[in-house]
Amino acid sequence: MEKNWIIGLIIIFLILTGGGIWYLQSVQPRHTIQMENITIDPSPTTASTLLLVANDQGYYAQHGLNVTFKRSPSGSILMQDILDRNIDFGYVNEYSLSEPALYNNPVRAIATLSESDTIYVVSRRDRGIIQIKDLEGKRIGVSKSSIGEYFLDRFFILNDLSLRNVTVIYLPPASLVDALARGDIDSAVSFEPYIYQMRQNLGENGVVWPANLGQHAHFSLVVNERTLQERPGIVEAVLASVIQAENYVHSHPEEAKKVAQRMTNFTDDYRDQEWQNHHFSVTLSQSLITSMEDETRWRIRNNLSNLTEVPDFSTYISSDTLSRLKPAAITLIR
Repeated sequence: MEKNWIIGLIIIFLILTGGGIWYLQSVQPRHTIQMENITIDPSPTTASTLLLVANDQGYYAQHGLNVTFKRSPSGSILMQDILDRNIDFGYVNEYSLSEPALYNNPVRAIATLSESDTIYVVSRRDRGIIQIKDLEGKRIGVSKSSIGEYFLDRFFILNDLSLRNVTVIYLPPASLVDALARGDIDSAVSFEPYIYQMRQNLGENGVVWPANLGQHAHFSLVVNERTLQERPGIVEAVLASVIQAENYVHSHPEEAKKVAQRMTNFTDDYRDQEWQNHHFSVTLSQSLITSMEDETRWRIRNNLSNLTEVPDFSTYISSDTLSRLKPAAITLIR
């Protein structure tokens, strides 16, 4: 009897102790992450996949960020929004980052998220264009002062051709698609998604050559220098999120394709064709600076800039945060 009495006391003690612990836990204040509101202009292209996956998989939220995507109508407006701090982060290629208007302005690249080959030359077979040399004497459309015009010039030089022997017609990107389909021009140099539309329009009548020829477009995340100084926490959180997204893209490529497709509204055919044009990796490489220098020399040579010499583009790069999170990603020459 005495033994049963002792066991009963032990049971009562355990019940009271457990209840007390539960009560203390229930009345303790819950510590929640203080969410930071930020805006990112991701640019609605496949090159933006890491930014889109980070949002879809909840990585931003895991790092305390409440992200709003805002899309600007052009790269120049996006960069002005960064300067005015109307948005916190933008996503642009190196051609936009090296715009002469940004010289001595506080825009900084903090990571390249995709090295991409998206510039192509599309021509009509029925105009006698079968080989690259057949471009001579033809009417070639391109958007003036664009990255497409830079790669047109480079494409001709690397193929031992001269632009003096062609008629260059300047049109906006969407107008190039229609002009090539109508036959107003014989060939066009542009970038995705317009290249896909040209391919669809021409079908078997189309001849397509890649124009990047070893020089990738570096799509990079940019931020105002004041944001780097005043809100370093959000910069680190964004980079940590896209590094997670990089791992996801490489381990779940088919799922990542679908995320990009949902955000960009591209067709299955376009998604599969376009995907192979991008290498998704969070980096800061010397080739980013080299491309900016080459494109600036071209601008100076063609009187598209008031600069007389190439700026020190290493000052456009802020690598400190990425070097802490992913040291192997930094291949800049110090």
